[in-house]
Amino acid sequence: MTTDPSVRPADARDWIARLPPVVAPQARVLARLLDAAEADARIRALQVRGSLPRGTADEHSDVDALLRIADDEYERTLADMPSLVRSLGPTLDVLFETPGSPFLFVQFADGVQLELSGRRASEARGRAPDVVVLLDRDGLLAEPYEPSPPWDRDLWLGWAWMALSGVDKYLRRGALWEALTALEKARTLLLRHHAAVTGIEDPELGITSILDFGGTLPDRLDETVAALDAADVRRAAHVCAQLLERYERRPFGALVLERLRPP
Repeated sequence: MTTDPSVRPADARDWIARLPPVVAPQARVLARLLDAAEADARIRALQVRGSLPRGTADEHSDVDALLRIADDEYERTLADMPSLVRSLGPTLDVLFETPGSPFLFVQFADGVQLELSGRRASEARGRAPDVVVLLDRDGLLAEPYEPSPPWDRDLWLGWAWMALSGVDKYLRRGALWEALTALEKARTLLLRHHAAVTGIEDPELGITSILDFGGTLPDRLDETVAALDAADVRRAAHVCAQLLERYERRPFGALVLERLRPP
């Protein structure tokens, strides 16, 4: 299913009704959320993000929604958000239910998960890509808006080299779990950088965005996976360093690569 990222509020229920049958439970939660938002004048806009607007959702997908709240009612509305989500259906649990929390993660009893954020109406800059607007009382999301990337791919590359340097340090100390954790961090940063340089949307999500948007994974990525074994961690980290070198060659990288070289 392809979606229109500029859905008008009058089309909202029709858009929900046309979601694929595989996400019918998510659609029911979304329809109830729209009902609740329309009934509360403090909520000025409602948008849905993620795999549902992109048309890539399946039975395991969650509902990722954002409420724009009137500034003068912001704190009171946040305080009422837990009650709002519980009104949508039987819940198993609500995470981040702390006073004033602008984010809730809801596990419904039927298996559907909801990520719900609340932000001030005055902070709206328009409609970001891959967003469907279900409610917009004031035209806050009428115009397209291309947000500045919340990331710096050069930082990811530098942090990846630092993490791999840490792998060698932890292995020399005999700290195997810390070495494995540092390797996994380096791989995550490598994938973010790879997503960015190959033009994948939302590269900060790494492998999730690469797969969701039809990208290709780096060659030999499977060789960067290691068992909880010192020699295997060193081998996998050395491969990860070789992959990083494809994007950038620098003296520190050469040093890390040499230190990680298996005996």
